[in-house]
Amino acid sequence: MRAGAIVRRGARLGALIGAWPAGIGGVLCLVAAFVFLTGGLYGTARALTAAAGLAVLGSLTAGIAVGTATGLALALAPRRLLARPALRGLLAALTAGLPLAVLCVALLTEGGGTLASYPPSTHVVDGAVILTVALVAAAHSGEIAGPDAER
Repeated sequence: MRAGAIVRRGARLGALIGAWPAGIGGVLCLVAAFVFLTGGLYGTARALTAAAGLAVLGSLTAGIAVGTATGLALALAPRRLLARPALRGLLAALTAGLPLAVLCVALLTEGGGTLASYPPSTHVVDGAVILTVALVAAAHSGEIAGPDAER
């Protein structure tokens, strides 16, 4: 039961991590869709509404997957590692950040392009997102592991 509770707490944190970009991206797409709708561009408004739905579902799915993976890694970690906050946070940060880094590289290079073909601002935003998610996972690793982790 303990491992299942840790994984559930990780999934809950992942849902919260995914909810922020889902809400921001969804609202921005819907506002833009409303602007195009009032301008008579119905096709663009429909496309932006679909993009809002995709942004919300994709972000929540990715957040829950990252949170569940973090919870699973903490559930399988030895108790002596969980008792040390720095090591526990490092494990949580790596578990949350590495899949996002791999996903960013895969998405940027899928069409045969290279990472160098994108402007530096793309890499700064991607790096900031990955670092933010990793730091949030590290900061909340004690909550995910539960009160028994520090004994």
